[in-house]
Amino acid sequence: MKRTTFAALAVAMLCLCAGCQTDFYAKQILTPDRPPAAGLLQSLTSSGERLVKTGQIDLHRRLTMPDGVEIDVWAINAEVTAAALASRGTVVLLHGMGDSKASYLQAGKRLANSGYDAVLLDLRAHGRSGGQYITYGALEKQDVKAVLDALLGEGKVNEPVYVFGRNLGAATAIQYAAIDPRCKGVVALTPYKDAASIARRRLVPLAPAMSNEDFEAVLARAGELAGFKPEEASSELAALNLTCPILLVHGLLDAIVPLEHSPLSHSEAIHLAARGAKKLEIVAPGPQQLDLVARFDHWVVERIDLVAAGLVEDPPHPDAPSARP
Repeated sequence: MKRTTFAALAVAMLCLCAGCQTDFYAKQILTPDRPPAAGLLQSLTSSGERLVKTGQIDLHRRLTMPDGVEIDVWAINAEVTAAALASRGTVVLLHGMGDSKASYLQAGKRLANSGYDAVLLDLRAHGRSGGQYITYGALEKQDVKAVLDALLGEGKVNEPVYVFGRNLGAATAIQYAAIDPRCKGVVALTPYKDAASIARRRLVPLAPAMSNEDFEAVLARAGELAGFKPEEASSELAALNLTCPILLVHGLLDAIVPLEHSPLSHSEAIHLAARGAKKLEIVAPGPQQLDLVARFDHWVVERIDLVAAGLVEDPPHPDAPSARP
């Protein structure tokens, strides 16, 4: 009897430990890493109220999402001139994993100088927004749509809408554009194709030998904790339903550093899936990549102008999907 009781207790303890491990890894893939430089930039950037008072932005809002998460939003209105009497539309700027909208303040000003309204927001679990976990675009895309519903509804910004994103922001941009017909163009810098792929990549340092079965359990638990379906956080599937042009941009070095970035194969998969106007721009290491960094604000405006004007499409791929699922 004693041996039976001991064995049952041992099995229970193993199950408990396994459950703790699953929760630990699930929380790791739901929590964004925060590079020190990003945190420093945010701390050095004034609050939204201060930026409004000093004329650096035109609007600061905190909007509450249906699940209670507050999203912190800035808007900069287009500069109206004699040559441009009205806004050319609105560009939404979405930052990458662990970053914040503070990194895109200068790009927002540059867009306003070029005639666009600019909307900058901290994705959930980032910057000055609320929320504990990321959802790889599943809930973030709804956040973006809710922000635009509010600002467009109040006449604070203008249609058409374009969206630029990097990394997590790029994946969110693609998924958002697939559900909002007001969006007329996407620029996605180093997106990932789905939550499972990038979450597995992020776990490599912690659990390089994790089995597929264990990973599936971790991913499912992550969905339970953060309130989303991981299979729905897919830029590749969203691309099938895009009705606007998409420009994908991927640097060759992003395949190796950092782990939050995705290999080129992710952009290639999204490009293959997209059925509308599309283009994949590959940035080579060296002068081309340095130029992107040095002229980033101008570069963003140039790429938005490209999708706004309509892309010169890449030739069709023989393996491209012929029908939507």
